[in-house]
Amino acid sequence: MNRVNDASSSSAQGQTNIPYKQIRAHCPTPDTIVIYQAYPETIADAAVATGRLNASSEFNMDRMIWIKPSFYLCMYRYAWSYKGAREARILAITMTMAGFLTWLRNAVPSTGSDASTPGTDEAIRAQWDPERNIKLEKLSYRSLLLGVSGDWVETWINEWIVGIEDITEDVRRWKSYIDEDGKKGRRKVQREVTRKWPEEVVAVDEEIEERLEMRNATG
Repeated sequence: MNRVNDASSSSAQGQTNIPYKQIRAHCPTPDTIVIYQAYPETIADAAVATGRLNASSEFNMDRMIWIKPSFYLCMYRYAWSYKGAREARILAITMTMAGFLTWLRNAVPSTGSDASTPGTDEAIRAQWDPERNIKLEKLSYRSLLLGVSGDWVETWINEWIVGIEDITEDVRRWKSYIDEDGKKGRRKVQREVTRKWPEEVVAVDEEIEERLEMRNATG
């Protein structure tokens, strides 16, 4: 993996050599990767307390889960945790890199929406959404979302998740900086996010590139 500046920094926004489809994520170690998910308080509290994402009886194992490795794409999807009660808590979930790559090797490209779709033909769906900057504006290149369902969810929870952290307090503090201090606040948030959750390019082999239609992709 190659360490890169955060995709939404002012310098990165000006780059023209960023591939149209590229997987970027925070990788604490070479063997782990962080993805972001939003849940209601009951599910989040139980998950953090026990270290098991499905500790709450409200967690629906039959629901398709859309995995988001990109921090700012997650913030866009969930409005910095203010989208609604069902997405009021943002969790940073650390999982094994081996598990994540297994998902990629079994994923099927999709143009579907971020919806819960039980009973779909493909258990893993790969979707490329526009990357976002700190103002949640659309950028010219794409970031990956993975729709995971069926047995893959059970394997993820039982074997691949190695840590769960509630980052809602940080997220809402950063949102307040942006709202109250404008450009100065955005720079402050950018520094803190880059320091705490630096993103890397997740290198994948040619098989995965072809499977996810990454090679020579253009907008």
